[in-house]
Amino acid sequence: MEITPRHIERAALRGEMRFDYQPKVSFLTGEVCGAEALLRWQRDDGSEISPETFVPLAEAWGVVSDLTEAMFPRFLADVSSIKAVHPDHRIAFNVSAHDLDAPRFIAMLHDAIDEGHVALDHLELEVTEGAVVSGKPSVLGSLQRLVADGVELAMDDYGMGFSSLDTLHRLPFSSIKLDQSFVLRVLHSAKSAVLVKLSIAMAQMLGIRIVVEGVESKAIYDSLLHSGCTAAQGFWISRPLPLEHYLNFLDEDPRWPASPIGLFRMAQLAHHWQERLLIDMVFAALRSDDPVHEIPLNFHLDENQCELGKWYYGIGEKFVGDPDFDALEKPHRAMHDLCTEVFKALRTGNRQRILNELLNEISENSCRVTACLHRLETRALIREAG
Repeated sequence: MEITPRHIERAALRGEMRFDYQPKVSFLTGEVCGAEALLRWQRDDGSEISPETFVPLAEAWGVVSDLTEAMFPRFLADVSSIKAVHPDHRIAFNVSAHDLDAPRFIAMLHDAIDEGHVALDHLELEVTEGAVVSGKPSVLGSLQRLVADGVELAMDDYGMGFSSLDTLHRLPFSSIKLDQSFVLRVLHSAKSAVLVKLSIAMAQMLGIRIVVEGVESKAIYDSLLHSGCTAAQGFWISRPLPLEHYLNFLDEDPRWPASPIGLFRMAQLAHHWQERLLIDMVFAALRSDDPVHEIPLNFHLDENQCELGKWYYGIGEKFVGDPDFDALEKPHRAMHDLCTEVFKALRTGNRQRILNELLNEISENSCRVTACLHRLETRALIREAG
């Protein structure tokens, strides 16, 4: 069959197209935490046309935004069915640069949110890196307005472009999806394994969730279990499922291996990174003729806002009652109080207090934080091994 733009338009209008949902699993709980909506075309005769065939054609012909607008109401209806039984699930919807440059789609999205057809807690937009670096101000403007309105963005295919770091700098993505080409090689290539681990660490230090796609085997899943990833997606977990099958799949309450160890490791990493950043900024300020201006205005002094604090007062709260977790708060808070004293001393030019007193106290409290986190990790490893 030779596909034409008319075929695509008619297929959407006649109900030949639908969304399948590929589950995402939390590494922390081992439970399904959401899904990605993937467009499928099944003709009346039962045959299927691959999205790898018709989506690029729709983009090339300039009708992909029309297709997105035609299918968005179907997506909203599906999300409504999902949230009725699983209100904590977040469903990802894929958008292209063409969609973000289409005023009608952006208006449809805003109307759906404003009229309560979809809640921000249930929606995530997956955006390819190519859409962000398309160079069109209108596309970047749409993304910035969506973020300002509270819509969460996920960067798809992270690592495939040359400007991933610049893209992360320009827009506050809530999550990134590590491209499966790296994940599939993680067991066979030391270089790929390092790139995956470094990407995860960087995302965590920026406060960004990371999803790995392409988890095609238990071996890949297990190799990433302690890495600090947020969630996994791939054929070993489940292939994309039609809505009814996806809901039945959730009713079976499937479980996968879970571990808190990645969280403990990322908390340690974030703590050490921020402490080193502080020390480097302080010494740069001490060498400066105008030390106060050497400290960035957005450097976090609030213990709730640093990466360790976000973890401790956020997802880490599930460990409340553990003596090592509870013991973290006092030295962590003390470090932030000492940072405030450091900045005061910089403003007054009291170098000796910084060098002889405050930095030593920061180091001592940092060691206490590290010891607590390390004991949490060690005991978790012992429990899993036992």
